[in-house]
Amino acid sequence: MSSVEAYSKEALNDKIHKLTAANIQLMIDKMETEKAKVNLEANKIRLFNKKNSLVAKRKEFRAEIVALYTAGPFNVLVRGY
Repeated sequence: MSSVEAYSKEALNDKIHKLTAANIQLMIDKMETEKAKVNLEANKIRLFNKKNSLVAKRKEFRAEIVALYTAGPFNVLVRGY
């Protein structure tokens, strides 16, 4: 026995409108998700560049500290108050 559902023209139109609305919402959600992905990727790149900058600064500071330690206490600038 086959199960065939009968719909009136109005019921079919309502169903089509509901499915169309759902499809539009899914497309909007997909676009927002893609936008969020792009923003996250941009943030990731920006933070990665910032991290690299901080790592380079840390290396510079370490080199300065080593230079100060090897120079000895007599070559260190002391502020007089």
